[in-house]
Amino acid sequence: MKNTHITTSLVAALLAAPLLAQSAGAQNSPLKVTATTLLVSVVQADGKTVEELTDTANRGVSPGNLLQLQQRVENTSRTPVRQLKLNMAVPAATSFIGQQCDIPGVTALFSVDGKTYAAEPLKKFVTVTEDGQDVKKEVTVNPSEYTNVRWQLPELKGGATVTCFIRANVK
Repeated sequence: MKNTHITTSLVAALLAAPLLAQSAGAQNSPLKVTATTLLVSVVQADGKTVEELTDTANRGVSPGNLLQLQQRVENTSRTPVRQLKLNMAVPAATSFIGQQCDIPGVTALFSVDGKTYAAEPLKKFVTVTEDGQDVKKEVTVNPSEYTNVRWQLPELKGGATVTCFIRANVK
């Protein structure tokens, strides 16, 4: 297999696209969103195995690398923002592993088409042949098939900051 490098600009562009679309026309928004793509490495420090996060700016990533694609949202106003929806596309060159958002009460929803969202586990129907007959069966979607994540935050207090991220392997 050919060793393919994916440039950081490509990964950043894929990450930023939903942010730009979501924030278009929101010039007066009190929200400041910062997107970052980090390379996750496992290292030894003081005899312990720990994760090290390195900004991927100005460097490429390789197949098999684990990335943390994160969005940091700051409410620059003094008043709370309620019912905030934060969307993130899983870049096509990656495979979704997991997600996290560091605010109480957040709901994580997932999508395989970027249009419909639901809580895990996602389900889909597949047609299988049993005893010569085509039968539709409901199966659980493998998280690696997720294309989008949406975090629904009930409230982001004035002056507060939240960080939400996905982890994905580079294909």
